[in-house]
Amino acid sequence: MRITLWLVWWLAPALLPAQGQPRLEITLPSPAVLAASGPSIRALDVISDRETQDLLESGFPARLSFRVELWSAGRVFDALRGRVEWEVFVYYDGLGKRYRVVRVEGGGETVTSAGQFATFAEMVREVERPAVVPLRPARQRERQYYIGLLEVESLSLTDVDEVERWLRGELQPAVRGQGNPGTALGRGLRRLFVRLLGAERKNLQARSRTFVVER
Repeated sequence: MRITLWLVWWLAPALLPAQGQPRLEITLPSPAVLAASGPSIRALDVISDRETQDLLESGFPARLSFRVELWSAGRVFDALRGRVEWEVFVYYDGLGKRYRVVRVEGGGETVTSAGQFATFAEMVREVERPAVVPLRPARQRERQYYIGLLEVESLSLTDVDEVERWLRGELQPAVRGQGNPGTALGRGLRRLFVRLLGAERKNLQARSRTFVVER
């Protein structure tokens, strides 16, 4: 019995999933697909750590704020050609024992549920699925590239209450930074408490290769 317990303890680190470095990836499909639908972006290992799981289950949801920009490369200065932004909220329903993922687009005009998940690993797989970005390149012979930016932070449950109520059809969500519940002091104290628990804000950036779209 002691030998069995010792083997379990010795092998435990190897049985746990490897935690990689948080990163953001932008993938360019074939020229035809890129011209029709845009690139895809994927966030990896940004909320898959044990600290994030503990925060979620303690009532501190995570917000992932994405921004993808299309740039043209000039001889002297680069020019911004377009931009797409959206947010992903992840929180834990303690009553139902489910993780929930919600996507907010258009500054709150479109709010959709990506589903409910029974395990932390299932939720992470959903969050890490590549997302197609509806930002098509300009149809002209110039060098272009995409830049992706991601900010990840932990919130309090009241910060996503508007999103939840929107999903129930009760009201427009206050996700534009103009009507989040709670005072500025309260939000500051919550952020301080989250940082004391060990959750720092993460900022990631990725850039695609430079490409030229044929006419």
